[in-house]
Amino acid sequence: MQFPTNGRISDRKECTLLLDIENLSEFAREAVGNSRHSEKVYINGFPWKILAQIKTKNGRTKNGSTDNEKWFGFFFSFDTTKKDSHWRCCVRSATFRIISHRKEAENSNGTFCDRVFDNKSTGWGFEKFLSFAELLDPRNGFYSGEDYKVTLAIDVILQDEKNEKFSLNQSESKGKLFMDIEKVSEFAREIKGSERKSKIVHIKGFPWKLWTKIEKKNERADNEKWLGIYLLYDGPNEDNNLSCKCSTTFRIVSQKSDVPDFRRELSEERTFNSKSNNWGFPNFISFTELMDASKGFHDKSEDKVTLAIDVTVKEAKTAEKS
Repeated sequence: MQFPTNGRISDRKECTLLLDIENLSEFAREAVGNSRHSEKVYINGFPWKILAQIKTKNGRTKNGSTDNEKWFGFFFSFDTTKKDSHWRCCVRSATFRIISHRKEAENSNGTFCDRVFDNKSTGWGFEKFLSFAELLDPRNGFYSGEDYKVTLAIDVILQDEKNEKFSLNQSESKGKLFMDIEKVSEFAREIKGSERKSKIVHIKGFPWKLWTKIEKKNERADNEKWLGIYLLYDGPNEDNNLSCKCSTTFRIVSQKSDVPDFRRELSEERTFNSKSNNWGFPNFISFTELMDASKGFHDKSEDKVTLAIDVTVKEAKTAEKS
């Protein structure tokens, strides 16, 4: 499928989108819902933009008043008005960055992995990437000079789908999923909702991934971050007639021979299909405990943590379509 190309073009499956927002302080005073967007960039023939939008939590304070603090929403958007249901694009990863203008300050990062975009799902991102209070704090170094310019970036890698096709050819009832989180200390500094996913593993013909993401127990800005871990069924959305039941054991693999793996089991059986596709622990372990050298989970020399899920499929079936 071809899209009209009237923007910047990249023939590669990797590209960085950039957006400069001038007069950030003025943008922050605009109404909720107002937005800015980048120029259109074509990546492997698909048109994309950065979308920045003013959001609010609309929560309640302790005294009952409305908390209307403004937040900075940051999105990756497929940009076309073409009404065609036959296109599909898989994004392996997209890393969102607010670029620091001070060498000693860190960028603000967030990542999502393995998302499918089509005519029904044309955007993804973070509604509350950063509060405007934090964005405008000069100590954080996110804007430059008196012009209050902020620079946004999204590093995009499109998926090569040739090894990701759904298959029902394998019959094993047990399997293991593994994933190394590289540069885990950097991942720990990313925002809530940032995620990583493993490659697909087929168990009894069903496609699975290990999915981990940064979670918090509540919305308090100073609340401790937790590692969430989930078993993700990664079958086609249209195959609602496929389902299976399985039991699982989630593990953080110990890096020390004298320290056992950290593990939690879900002994009850769970039914998976395209409408109910993940199961796990949103607060599996705190990052404080995960990075504690005495626990033996963090390989400090390689800055790596290894996650695993042991899966037993108890029942699998294909229901007749009506």
